Amino acid sequence: MDNTLLVGINTQQSLRRRMDVVANNLANMNTAGFKAEVALNDLIIERPSHANDTPEDIRFTSVGRMQRDMTTGTLRPTGNSLDFGIEEANAFFSVRVGGETYYTRDGQFALDELSRLVTHEGALVLDDAGNEMVFDPEGGPPTVSDTGIIRQGNIEIGRLGVYGFETPGALEKIGSNLWSPGDQQAEAVELPKVQQGVVEQSNVNAILEVTRMIEISRAYTSASRLVKDADELRKTAINKLGSAQ
Repeated sequence: MDNTLLVGINTQQSLRRRMDVVANNLANMNTAGFKAEVALNDLIIERPSHANDTPEDIRFTSVGRMQRDMTTGTLRPTGNSLDFGIEEANAFFSVRVGGETYYTRDGQFALDELSRLVTHEGALVLDDAGNEMVFDPEGGPPTVSDTGIIRQGNIEIGRLGVYGFETPGALEKIGSNLWSPGDQQAEAVELPKVQQGVVEQSNVNAILEVTRMIEISRAYTSASRLVKDADELRKTAINKLGSAQ
């Protein structure tokens, strides 16, 4: 009976974590460049319980990893000359925050008070040499090539720093729609296929996520019923043992 309770509670914990991931996906449906995630269950090697009866093998799991869908979201036209989108799936804009370099798929850029290209959160957008990109406030609207070269009229501002990674799904989220490379080495993308006046949308599939939410809810209800029945059975056994003395 104790094993049944443990299995039921372990199942509830895993389902709660999976539900959190689904809810986060749905909450970020309108977040530019957001990548949908799926929670993966890992087997707990050190089993906290065992049984003398059949079945002897009792296994427990925990949600320890995330699988990310790194496919490109839809590029939505905005008409803003400082909005950029990347067609290449494994490609990220490089930005600087507090001296550290991070990466993002969110190309909603603007100019700060020093005419530097920044993200909507204020992070400096970097060129392919790792330098900030400074515009001429009187230079007119910029244009960008599919290789990421930005010009104002006949003046070249620089080439957007666009990088890829060996395992993009292993990038670490740090908030503000930014990614940390962790132990990976960023590699320059020669032809990122940058588009101007567009923003990459989230690649969350709302119908799929709602379906997952329903499945998780039903599974959680079943696990709760298992825990409740096991607890009632335990109370009955204790009462009978107590009355027999």
